Formats: sequence, C-alpha cells, structure tokens
Amino acid sequence: MQVIVVIFNVVAPVFIIIGVGYAWARAKKPYDANVVTHLVNTVSTPCLVIDMLTRPGLTIPALGEMGFASALCLLLSGLSAWALTRSMGLSARTYVPPLVWSNGGNMGLPLCLFAFGELGLGLAIAWFAVASISNYTVGQAIAAGGITFREVVRMPMTWAILAAVTMIATGLQLPIVAQRAVSLLGALTVPLMLLSLGYALSSLRVASYKRSIGFSLARLVGGFAIGWLVAFLLGLEGAARGVVVIQSGMPAAVLTYLFAARYGNDPQEAASIVVISTIISIVALPLFLLSVL
Repeated sequence: MQVIVVIFNVVAPVFIIIGVGYAWARAKKPYDANVVTHLVNTVSTPCLVIDMLTRPGLTIPALGEMGFASALCLLLSGLSAWALTRSMGLSARTYVPPLVWSNGGNMGLPLCLFAFGELGLGLAIAWFAVASISNYTVGQAIAAGGITFREVVRMPMTWAILAAVTMIATGLQLPIVAQRAVSLLGALTVPLMLLSLGYALSSLRVASYKRSIGFSLARLVGGFAIGWLVAFLLGLEGAARGVVVIQSGMPAAVLTYLFAARYGNDPQEAASIVVISTIISIVALPLFLLSVL
C-alpha cells in the first residue's frame, strides 16, 4: 500500500500539470506556444543542464554511463522499429521516429525528479541530452530523408553540456549570483514542459485507433523492456537503473509529430501515436515505476 501511495505521489503531479495545459487550450486561453518553446529550448533547459549536472554527487563517469545507456536504448529501439515497419510494409519515415524517441523531456524529467530526487534528475538530464540531440539529427534526418548535423552545433543544450562537463572536470564554479540566476531559470523547465505538452495534445487528433494502439503499446512496453535489458547489460542499480527504465518507457515524443508535419510524412499517424501512447502511459507508468522503486 505504501508503494502505491509513493507511485501516486510521483505520477499524479505530472498528469495534473499536463491536464492544466490541456484545459487551458480547450478554454481557448492565450498561450504563445512558440515563445514558450523557444524559451525552454534556448534558456531554461540549458540552465537546468548546467545547474543539475554541476551539483555534488554527479561525476563524468556516471554521466557518460547514462549517456551510453541512452544511446544503446535508442539503437535497440531503432532496430526494433525498423524491423517492425519493414515487416508490415509501412513507411519508416512516418513510424520509426515515434517508435524510437520517447518523451524523456516533458514527462521523463519530472517523473525522475519526483521518483529519485535531484540525483535522478541529473542522470535523467544526461539520458535526455543524448536522446534530444539524436532526435534533432538522426530523427529529423529520417523524417526528411537526409541527414545533417548542423542542428547539433546550433543547439544551446550542446553548449550547456560542454560547459557543465568542463566545470565538473576542472572544479570551476559559477559566481554565487550567476549560480542562483541559472538555478531559478532552470526551475522554469519542468512546469513549462508539462504545460506545453498538455497544450499540444489538445490540438492533436487520432487517425487510426487500432494501429495507433498497437504502435503505442510497442513504444511503451517495448521501450520499457529495452530499458530493463540495457540496465541489466550495464549492471546499473538504484537511481541509474530506474532512470534508464523510466526514460526508455516514456510515450512518443511530440517532436516526432512536428517533424512528420514539417516533411509531410502522414503527420496524423504520428500524432495518433503521440496521443494514444500518452493516454496509455497514465496506466503504464505507475506499473513501470513499481518495477524499479
């Protein structure tokens, strides 16, 4: 019973804030999604990266291990998604991205924070950083039919990671005023991400329930299984194991729908997987957490 209460206390705040964003959109209240997205991507998330990765308790080996775990999860998810879409005769450009890239930012970061504390958030950021950079490069390349790494250089998160690693390696610290400013700006990230997710979900529509449910289960259950496999292979324990399993088992990332829409790859199909997998995750994520707490 105590475990159930803990899981409820972890999961419920996430979906409550998502619900606020959804209700805000349905009520047609003003919300400039473009401004918020740019603010999160260029200011608050880089600040959160620097703030959390440079706190005591996180080392370069630990962050490197988490980054490697993220890359391995993505690789295994990619191979599985490619094999599934090929066997069904479906377009890889449409279905592979939402099957591979999970919502490790909007939902994964707050869940790991609530479940495993600041240590879990720091590890989750390392996992998310690799996933996010690969989504903007490989994921976008799959959707576009070509590959470019220019996005990596242009991403503020890339420079934030480099700055954080440099500070960890050299022992340098920000002046107290700058440190507090970075911490306050970074604190904007989680609530804004969740509100934005709820707002975005209000405009997405399901195209095919039967296929979307199947692919959504593949994203959630398949990602969960791959997360456990990678954690086992790398011998991860405690918060590190929990972060890998939870991050890998998140619903499909909203960004995969945006890329599908930008490059004309049946965006309604991608939107369907995002919506259905998020709805199913209301039940799935508590079960996933139960396995790692």
